[in-house]
Amino acid sequence: MPKNALWNWVAKVAVGGLMLFGASSEIAAQATDDDLFIYPDTLILGVPSAEFPKPLEECRKLCVGRTGCTGFDISPKNECRMYTTITGGQQSSGSTAQTRTLIPNYREPINPPLAARLEKLRTTDQDGHELFALSKDAFDRHNRDIGMQAINLAIQRGSQDAKLEIARWYDPRTFAQDRVDAADANKAGRSYFELALEGNTEANKLLTSLCQDVGDSSSSHAVAYQSFLRTTYCEGSINP
Repeated sequence: MPKNALWNWVAKVAVGGLMLFGASSEIAAQATDDDLFIYPDTLILGVPSAEFPKPLEECRKLCVGRTGCTGFDISPKNECRMYTTITGGQQSSGSTAQTRTLIPNYREPINPPLAARLEKLRTTDQDGHELFALSKDAFDRHNRDIGMQAINLAIQRGSQDAKLEIARWYDPRTFAQDRVDAADANKAGRSYFELALEGNTEANKLLTSLCQDVGDSSSSHAVAYQSFLRTTYCEGSINP
């Protein structure tokens, strides 16, 4: 395909826009059972349910294993206290508190809620790099909703890394079934193609290898390539 034709095609794509996922609703500021909010140098104010000598990790496991435990704190002497109700927090050097929900009327934990981080980055992250990092953190914490919102916003703000990541999800060779509904070689090829034109060397390599695999009739992904637009993404040169 002639170079001018390629650029004309890309311009049409840009006008049409590409939104891989729709926006989703926000989640409440509540940690998962195994992902508590962490408050260094803090003791909890509230109603304790149990108290015994335990090191931090054992105290945490006990709290996580009890549905009625809303949080725990532990002193420098390994005095572990669990709580059914949390009304506040107080500064205490060397102590640590971890809670299922945010401590009311207290400072932020060192691992703030994903939704709060997303809202902050909507106004502060102009190039999408921090949003992409947030998306990875959200997926690691099994929060697909925030992960999808963050990575899509990162793409809108020009993050090549975010766009490349989603392209890999769709690529039949690296299909991520926990991220997207189905493998789609055309979506992967389109993103690789656009990124390669922007000078992204990794995308260029992935596009080249994808085109090679598409041309291999013995490929284990041959079925996924049946509708692949080979003449659109694999013909000619994308190098200047």
